[in-house]
Amino acid sequence: MSKPLRSLCCAVALALPAIPALAQTPPEKTIVVSPAVGEVIDAAEKARFGLFPNYAADDFVEARFVRALTADSTITLRTRLRDGRQVNRTCLPVELVAVHDIIQRRLQELGDAAPVAAAPAGALPGPAAPVAPGTTPEVIGRSYSVELTSGNRFIGVLRGSTPQELEFETKDLGSVRVQRSNLKEFALLTTEQARRGFDDVGNGNRLFFGPTARNLRRGEGYVQNIDVFLLSANYGISDNFSMGVIATFIPEAGSDNLFGLTPKASFPVADKVRLGAGALVLFSGGSTAGVVYANGTLGSADNNLTAGLGYGFSGFGGFARTPVVMLGGATRLGRRISLLDETYLLHYSDTYQSSTGVGGIAGVRVAGPRISGSLGLMYTYESNSDTYYGYNGSNSYSEAYPYAEVTFRFGRVK
Repeated sequence: MSKPLRSLCCAVALALPAIPALAQTPPEKTIVVSPAVGEVIDAAEKARFGLFPNYAADDFVEARFVRALTADSTITLRTRLRDGRQVNRTCLPVELVAVHDIIQRRLQELGDAAPVAAAPAGALPGPAAPVAPGTTPEVIGRSYSVELTSGNRFIGVLRGSTPQELEFETKDLGSVRVQRSNLKEFALLTTEQARRGFDDVGNGNRLFFGPTARNLRRGEGYVQNIDVFLLSANYGISDNFSMGVIATFIPEAGSDNLFGLTPKASFPVADKVRLGAGALVLFSGGSTAGVVYANGTLGSADNNLTAGLGYGFSGFGGFARTPVVMLGGATRLGRRISLLDETYLLHYSDTYQSSTGVGGIAGVRVAGPRISGSLGLMYTYESNSDTYYGYNGSNSYSEAYPYAEVTFRFGRVK
């Protein structure tokens, strides 16, 4: 072999190991702009949805959006043309949102049953597409609380969405792919919840015992045990109406144990304002008594204030002439801990007697996604004034008792 030929062979041999390195491209992932088109947008989908008008229909074969799995997360539109060329163009996140919105609007115009919409990965959230009642909107880049059918739970940022699975980025687990068939609960977090790293525990439909004007949603329920001998259960028949039962199980009481019904209706009138009405109807030993009430609640599931007015009644004396006033509230201190208080004010008077009472419960609740427990102090204070048969007198007394309850939430909890 001649010296020039040997030199050429050596140069080629030295260059060959470098060729694969030069051919390598950064790892990347295809972005699904909408479940309606999947990963690849073909010529038929381009025509159906009116996409990519800068490419003629006769020249276009297919296109896809890809995101580089690097620090800069560059988004590229890769378009393949009929002459064999592949055109790569860097895109802004807002362009993906625009394509997503065009597809959603066209689906509505065509009257198609569109899958739950998801903005594309890496994009800024655009205008929200209409979402069917009872579904959770899927917005890439937003945080969600996820519960699987296996019982595992996590909070993560939605990074990808296909008709079969969702991909989340989590703080502790890294990237997590979840099959839609394995989803049990899937709830969008508010900006504040995402910042704190947790979602609502419960929906604020009650304090310790007293109701707020926030209601259970359809398919949501709970069972509550209070001080061992009192058991109650409530279930959301619709988003605005729930029904419950309450009963005591005191062995010594026998047939005099209480059984009751607790219907409740409530409606939102503003973003954080709800109005409600309901009743507590008790039956015992052939007698009936209870209270009907109306109330209003200001605030969220975590932090709220409630004021209510109720009238007691019995099967013997009808309705009371003066109402019971209820004031209460809750504030969440951390991921699991909340402080609660409910206070009741009552004044009664007739020709011979006047009585003023204050009672309530104050304490703390420790709550998990489905099980919560509360400890508090139940207190009463009453002042009486008597005038009859020439006698004038007054007296007062106060009492306090420990209060404890455990609640299990079932059905829909988000």
